[in-house]
Amino acid sequence: MNEFLFSDFPEVSTEDWKNQILKDLKGNPWDKVTWETEEGFKIEPFYRKEDIPELPRVYKRNPGWNITETILSESELNDLSKKGADAAVLISHEEDGNQFGLKIKSSSDLEKLAGQTGNLPLVVSLSSRTTSFADSLKKLTSSHNIVLGDLDPYGTALLSGELKIEEGAIGKSFATLSGTKGFAGVGIHSYYLRDAGASIGQELAYSLSWGVDYLNRHIDVGVSIEDAAANIWFWMGIGSDYFTEMAKFRAMRILWTEVLNAYKPGLGESVPALIVARTSNFQFTAYDPYVNMLRGTTAAMSAVMGGADFVSVLPFDSEYSAQQELGKRIARNSQLLLRYESFLDKVEDPAAGSYYLEVLTKKLAETAWSQFQTLEKDGGFGDALKKGTIQKEITTRADKKRNALATKKEILLGTNQYPLPSERHPELVSSLEETKKQIGTTKKTTYVSLVPVRLSYEFDKWRNITDTHIASGEKLPKIFLLTIGDLTMRKARAGFSSNFLGCLGYEIIDNLGFTSVKEGVSAAKELGAEIVVLCSSDEEYATYLPEFVLEMKTQLPNSWKLLAGYPKDLITQAESLGIDDFIHMKRNIVEFMEKAQTKWIGK
Repeated sequence: MNEFLFSDFPEVSTEDWKNQILKDLKGNPWDKVTWETEEGFKIEPFYRKEDIPELPRVYKRNPGWNITETILSESELNDLSKKGADAAVLISHEEDGNQFGLKIKSSSDLEKLAGQTGNLPLVVSLSSRTTSFADSLKKLTSSHNIVLGDLDPYGTALLSGELKIEEGAIGKSFATLSGTKGFAGVGIHSYYLRDAGASIGQELAYSLSWGVDYLNRHIDVGVSIEDAAANIWFWMGIGSDYFTEMAKFRAMRILWTEVLNAYKPGLGESVPALIVARTSNFQFTAYDPYVNMLRGTTAAMSAVMGGADFVSVLPFDSEYSAQQELGKRIARNSQLLLRYESFLDKVEDPAAGSYYLEVLTKKLAETAWSQFQTLEKDGGFGDALKKGTIQKEITTRADKKRNALATKKEILLGTNQYPLPSERHPELVSSLEETKKQIGTTKKTTYVSLVPVRLSYEFDKWRNITDTHIASGEKLPKIFLLTIGDLTMRKARAGFSSNFLGCLGYEIIDNLGFTSVKEGVSAAKELGAEIVVLCSSDEEYATYLPEFVLEMKTQLPNSWKLLAGYPKDLITQAESLGIDDFIHMKRNIVEFMEKAQTKWIGK
């Protein structure tokens, strides 16, 4: 067939498309259908060929991807391939005499555990002990076609504050791990950055600079650029921004190709980036954990279609419990569905040719490349890490995200939107205490460490006070919604209040409506409500407000008096009358939760 499909139809211009969209917007501005990324550039609702005349080639080592299982105990090694896993991450860490994960003390321990995986590709996470197992790791390539070690001094410094290796010995350690086909011993753990709240652009830019630093350390001790490139791989995070994450992995491949080609023309094409992708726990939630199944699945789709070589999905319940078999099974099965029912392994670069994704990839790449160049001019990744510049920038970005979550500019289902007040997780308290301890640690270290704190932590911390309160047999505080007046407005404000106050986990009592304020307050008194929310229209508040305050002072003098909304003309009057707080879109939910828990449960 030589003719293009639909060639008989008249061509539609970009202006025609835009005019049709403006018509459908019915008077709303064009900005209504554009959005701005974290990196500060705008994305249009559609793109065409003229927006990106040249489509870049995304180079990848092998087609498809490996469904990757993280192993922390020997019992989890049983029948990995039968369960659907294509690769395994063997975790064995020792810090100050403490053991975490698998017990690997010697080469024989490593060989034994590796043998139980059959011939699956392996990621062996021994951290700073990697070099002491160099020969054993290389030997495994005879039975496992890909073996990855994870020596990463900068990554260790980000977590612990120390390199755990003499800085002058880093290059020699890298050299010890290089030169064996099928083995790469230096892993760049950029998912540490994502778990701490870094943006997509930050992860890209920092990964590039991180990689360049490690390439140079190889070269400085006599390792060839070919062996250096083959010895480095990337362990990246996957967030929940579906299209942007997809574009990120494509951009990473394109940019790393450019970096290697700068060392030696053609090297980037012959040694494409090797990427292990892991879902970031930054946006995984402890409450309504089943939503994490969806987050994990869409994140895996982003990584697969973006070109990741290995994809690991965290168990949906990993935030509040040990990694149980159900969570691991769902994590594997979500990827099996993508392979065997969606056939995502049948196309080399599924996103190629989509003008929207191509433009998004290009803009991300350009932004990250600019940040990377600035970082290199200022001394490179190592210097920035030692100065604390990178850590500060990531912390600033994370704080911005937390504030956006607290004010509902960012939505996290089950946490600040549609929370389930009756859901209880008193067992979460130990995890929260551990995180609090990590945040409060002020140990002096050479490097500023990053603490991986999930986005919902502040919500979880204050919400969990209710759970432990109820678990100890104490009374659950009650919130009474006093709905009155205009039917549409009272229903809307009652719905908003339920959603807002549901974050506390208190009992919420909604009502069909009352004919008088006195009747409503009397009903609240009969039920013993600690908090009463007046829900009506701004116009009617002028009438209802004085009576509401008077009745509350008479019938429920010790209960909170809240107003749903923020009627600007009545704020001063409401505060002078004694309204305790206002429930509205711009109210910081975390600050309100702290205020409420301090008052009603006393924590």
